[in-house]
Amino acid sequence: MAPTSGTSKAAGPRAHLLQDPRLPAVLARALRKFGMEEYFGYAVTKLVTGETDSRTVICCNTGCHPCAKDYLGASEFVLKELSRKRRRFLFW
Repeated sequence: MAPTSGTSKAAGPRAHLLQDPRLPAVLARALRKFGMEEYFGYAVTKLVTGETDSRTVICCNTGCHPCAKDYLGASEFVLKELSRKRRRFLFW
């Protein structure tokens, strides 16, 4: 039997991104960019962490909003922004 951690939640392969202090601000920008309400952030976060496999999110071409393309676009935006190096300014 495999050892279990103290949590019952399954963590995605990029769960470490939840600890990034930039995540809330970047997520809010992504939601605004794709015209999504704030409460869709939970689903986008699951895509960002990999808890939800992006291959399972498929557009049905019915014109719904938010579309699967919006979810995927927002999650890709977040991943791209978080992969950038943090800017550090040194003041003397």
